[in-house]
Amino acid sequence: MSGMRSIIEIMFPDFSLVAADQIFNQIGKARHMYGNTTDIPLVLRTRIAVGCGYGGQHSMDPVGLYALFSGWRIIAPSNAFDYIGLFNTAMQSNDPVLIIEHHFLYPLKFKVPEDELDYFIPFNKARIVTEGKDITLIAYGVMAYRCERLISRFMDKGISVEIIDLRTIDLPGLDFQTIAESLKKTGAAIIVEEAPANLSIGAKIAASLTEMCFDYLDGPVMRLTSLDVPNSVSRMLEQAAMIDDETIINYTVLTAKRQWK
Repeated sequence: MSGMRSIIEIMFPDFSLVAADQIFNQIGKARHMYGNTTDIPLVLRTRIAVGCGYGGQHSMDPVGLYALFSGWRIIAPSNAFDYIGLFNTAMQSNDPVLIIEHHFLYPLKFKVPEDELDYFIPFNKARIVTEGKDITLIAYGVMAYRCERLISRFMDKGISVEIIDLRTIDLPGLDFQTIAESLKKTGAAIIVEEAPANLSIGAKIAASLTEMCFDYLDGPVMRLTSLDVPNSVSRMLEQAAMIDDETIINYTVLTAKRQWK
């Protein structure tokens, strides 16, 4: 509130609950409570550790939690190029910004400009990963990366998939225009999230798309999530609860081939 641009790291998003009053009741509301006379230009980084076997108190996906509270911007980069551009934008923003990182992406290598890392990627702008005509997959973070890795397998099944990486995932910041343009072509959509259903934002996105894009849809906007259970320290049990590639492929093919028209 004194003008410093702070960067805070919460190692696991589950720990947000320990600081819930400060994060949700203070930071997200300050500008509105003080009549637009103060900003909190704060960047909060946190790491999703699903798949590590760290147990239920270290494996939360925080999207659905933070999206409950007005005032927060939420971004979920799926690659290093987007991370740098979105991070730079976050550092210039006067809003509090949550950056959701994923442990699975940490060791991976992506192309970034060699000599210029001061570029900006604007909030509220999704990225079309690949164009298609049969169905739209809507994802963010690690799931956008995983869906992109499955493009050749969709093609082997005879399905032309358009993949949209949301990048910005706070509800007021969703790029509905890009999604709507995709639905005009495909008429069908699946929102793919690694989060369990009770912590996902897919239901809210689906409801908004149904209201905005009803005339473009040949059927309901579908959702894919992990199971609605706390993750286990048993890696085998955790994997059983997580959404996997075969589920994504089979559900996408089934949805795309439904004869709604």
